[in-house]
Amino acid sequence: YEETRLQFAEVEIPGMLLPPPPTPPPSLSPSVSPSKVPSASPTLNPTDSPTAELPEGGILVNSIIDSAGSYLPFGCNTWSRAWASVDGSLEKFHCDRTDLQDVPAGQVFSPPYVQATIAKKVRVYAGDANANVSPIDVTLEGRVNPEAPWESIGSGDLEFNNNFERNVRSTAVFIESTYESGDVNYTYAEVDFPSNNAVYSDYKVTFSATRKYEETRLQFAEVEIPGMLLPPPPTPPPSLSPSVSPSVPPTAYPTHPPTPSPTAAVADNAQAVNTILYPGSVESSGCSRTVRAGSAIAPTTEKFFCDHLDMPTQDGIWVDSLTFSPAHGKLSVAKDLRLYTHNNCANCDCVDYLLEGRVDASSAWEEIGSGDFPWKDQAVCRNTRGITINSTFESGDSDRCYDSVGFPSHSTPYLDYKYTCRRTRGNHRYHQVGRIELAGYILE
Repeated sequence: YEETRLQFAEVEIPGMLLPPPPTPPPSLSPSVSPSKVPSASPTLNPTDSPTAELPEGGILVNSIIDSAGSYLPFGCNTWSRAWASVDGSLEKFHCDRTDLQDVPAGQVFSPPYVQATIAKKVRVYAGDANANVSPIDVTLEGRVNPEAPWESIGSGDLEFNNNFERNVRSTAVFIESTYESGDVNYTYAEVDFPSNNAVYSDYKVTFSATRKYEETRLQFAEVEIPGMLLPPPPTPPPSLSPSVSPSVPPTAYPTHPPTPSPTAAVADNAQAVNTILYPGSVESSGCSRTVRAGSAIAPTTEKFFCDHLDMPTQDGIWVDSLTFSPAHGKLSVAKDLRLYTHNNCANCDCVDYLLEGRVDASSAWEEIGSGDFPWKDQAVCRNTRGITINSTFESGDSDRCYDSVGFPSHSTPYLDYKYTCRRTRGNHRYHQVGRIELAGYILE
């Protein structure tokens, strides 16, 4: 009884994760009732309301699948780069179909966490090889969990835009698409499912044949399933939001000693901006696989993903970095580093950082700040993927979940910046973030 400490290693709550409801809620339009023509038809039969109503509270995103989950190919003798179909770049997926021309091929996509979604379209981006290896049609199926049977969502022919021009093959060229449209800078085909409002977690994308029947290869660059991410049933308790407010007492810049003038002066003609990083280029290091590196600075909560699998550690801890070269090409002064949470995996948040700058590509990196983020030992709310962030120089977006550390006494201008995550909350295999902002001044 007299003990002054309470300690334990872990708390587990064994229980059941319930799948999302497999049938539409009663409030949805009767035009999408199961009693109507099955949604698997390539041309959905006209109804009084051909576009199905969607639940409130969901978020429309460019794709409800990503490389954070699994992406198992089928119908292939062998395959290469299965991850490339959902990595957000123009690197291509390859499937060897020798003697399997009459066997459908494709991939099964399953999230690593419970995520109820509604698919409204499917997009396929062409690869770099000749058009004969591209698929000619697509079928989409869904299921509520791995034990449930597959249910048909729809199918259709793949009619590629841009006169069927081929896309350059590159892991450094990222697709910038939205729910409404694919990236018009690249060649892709899209099939819509306007009458679908069925809720699923896993998806199966099937291609029946390539453009040339005798072709022994199936290749494409990317698969997107535009649709809606549904929020989880429970709502965050009110106490979560304030925990990531900018008003949290600063604790994360121990490297800055007190000075007589804690707020350093900046030139009068400097432009104050919410982030000096965007637009610009992003390069990652320390990751065996990187997904959507550009999303690390883009003005939404679409997440950056880093996989540390098979990467060396520093004293048993995975470390990775992002190098930013702003497009404005001007010197700037960093004042506030902000991290916005992604949609899942609190243990994948960075809690220990190092921020550095350099004046040009040939110069050495110099430290700006380092230490823990205030949210290190706090419960943190999550941001839904793909939501626009509206921030200012003075403050991050108060409608989003984020944390920040400031550098009030820093006044050294730099051209490039390097952000290193020295530890995630759970020393997790994955490092994920919704967005990184570096508020500061651009010098004219």
